[in-house]
Amino acid sequence: MDEKFYIPENVYVIGTMNDIDRSVDTFDFAMRRRFRFIELKAEEQKSIFDDLPEDKRAEAISRMERLNKEISNTDELNAYYHIGPAYFLKLKGENLGFDGLWRDHIEPLLRDYVRGMYDEEAILERFYKAYENSGASDDNVSG
Repeated sequence: MDEKFYIPENVYVIGTMNDIDRSVDTFDFAMRRRFRFIELKAEEQKSIFDDLPEDKRAEAISRMERLNKEISNTDELNAYYHIGPAYFLKLKGENLGFDGLWRDHIEPLLRDYVRGMYDEEAILERFYKAYENSGASDDNVSG
């Protein structure tokens, strides 16, 4: 049989990759040699928020922007560590709320980011304050 496997011209293969995870460095390098990569920045993807109920949209955008600004202002972190709008889509289907989103999804990710840094809890507190835009106390880190 001479027929070979092929992908038709009108089919696009789209994948995502977390380039922060250093455990996949070898795989990452191999993938980058073979495919075109387009960086999607959180602040450029605000149209994703259109899928949220109107009463949560503006607050979600504001929380994301404040949190990402604080992430960028943290030594050893940068825009590659920003929280994207897709996290906030969890507010749409689940009966979660902003507190639950922080506790169940965003805080655990941020804990991984700051693990091993000097004064992890203080950094997390700054992130939480930015997310809440409040003068939250240390005992409120977990929302």
